[in-house]
Amino acid sequence: MLKAADEIRKHLFSLTAKGIKYDLERINKAAEKCGSPQNCYRLFHIAGTNGKGSTCYFLESILRAGGFKTGLFTSPHIVKFEERFRINGKDVREKEWIDVYKDLHLIIDEFGLTFFEAITLIAFELFRRAGIDYLVCETGLGGRLDATNIIKPVVSVITSISVDHQEYLGNSIIDIAKEKAGIIKENTPVITGSNDNVEVINLIKRVCLEKNAPFKVIYDDQYTANNEKVFTEFKWGGFDYQIKASGDFQVKNALLAIEAVNQASMFDYASVYDGLKNTLIPARFHQVKIDDKTVIFDVGHNCQAATVLRKEIQSSFGNRRVCIVTGIMKDKDVAGILQIYSGFADHIILTRPSTSRAEFPEKMIMMIKDKGSTRFSIKDTIPLAVAASFETANDVVCICGSFYTVGEAFEYLGIET
Repeated sequence: MLKAADEIRKHLFSLTAKGIKYDLERINKAAEKCGSPQNCYRLFHIAGTNGKGSTCYFLESILRAGGFKTGLFTSPHIVKFEERFRINGKDVREKEWIDVYKDLHLIIDEFGLTFFEAITLIAFELFRRAGIDYLVCETGLGGRLDATNIIKPVVSVITSISVDHQEYLGNSIIDIAKEKAGIIKENTPVITGSNDNVEVINLIKRVCLEKNAPFKVIYDDQYTANNEKVFTEFKWGGFDYQIKASGDFQVKNALLAIEAVNQASMFDYASVYDGLKNTLIPARFHQVKIDDKTVIFDVGHNCQAATVLRKEIQSSFGNRRVCIVTGIMKDKDVAGILQIYSGFADHIILTRPSTSRAEFPEKMIMMIKDKGSTRFSIKDTIPLAVAASFETANDVVCICGSFYTVGEAFEYLGIET
């Protein structure tokens, strides 16, 4: 079985060679041939540039605390492929998704599905067989033509939007916002946060008006938060809440989840409180004590995420010395991200995860125009870089820059997702 599983996984990932075919025709036809499994349960659909994964985790946990059987579909995974498919808060067993693949592989091949289209189809059928009540579904890329956008959600959520994946979504933040707003459906409530660009909010509002979709924006001045305790405490709508995650940005994501269940007429304070309090979000400003170090893992991989990371580290640790371990993908704004990192780290170790998409450290170091007082060094692999970071005198180690980088660090350190 293990050999067969490895071969199946290898075949699925080989479909990435097809690239990203940005339309819905293939996935629509394939799903119809499977009996449209995505119509067998109720759904929440989440799009955005940053924060959508965290929002999904919060929302799923709230629904589960309310007594519902839940499915969670997110991407990419950090360590194990099975992380993409969670039922009632646990990764599915390998055999479960492989059984579905074996039943669907002829359809996958018939319609020439890409990797993400194939795993989306597998997810929809997997959750149908599990008999879930609700699926929390994260878009893979964009929204309008994302493979997940064949669903009919009860609520759509659009998290923070910034510039990323320009080769598919457009070069301007407005072009990207148009793609994200593509998940908005007729007469379906939409929740979004206060994006920095007012034009983004206005664009989403216009699309909602055109589709008669109820629309709510959560603004930063509508809640109060206290980040000084083990839990982050905040007040919203007259109720007190707490989350295990650190940072104001996670409060914003939690608020999107709260408002999503509210718009679905499912708000129950006890369930929401318990769901949020018990949500565990891996690799999003994720803090672990290892020896005498505070180690932070963060998968943010664009300038907006890097800026948030800087703010949260400075807020949480003040002037304590920080060593960053980072590997960044070639298709990101490598120079911009590194410039932000150099604004708060006194030592940055550049490395390269095991993927052809990753930029070479030797090229990365040439991109920094102003190194300031930050010291840079290079290590060939993630394990070597992490080991070197633990040998520094720094109090805080931050491993960040991509899912690949954090995933390999998790494996090296034996951290469970």
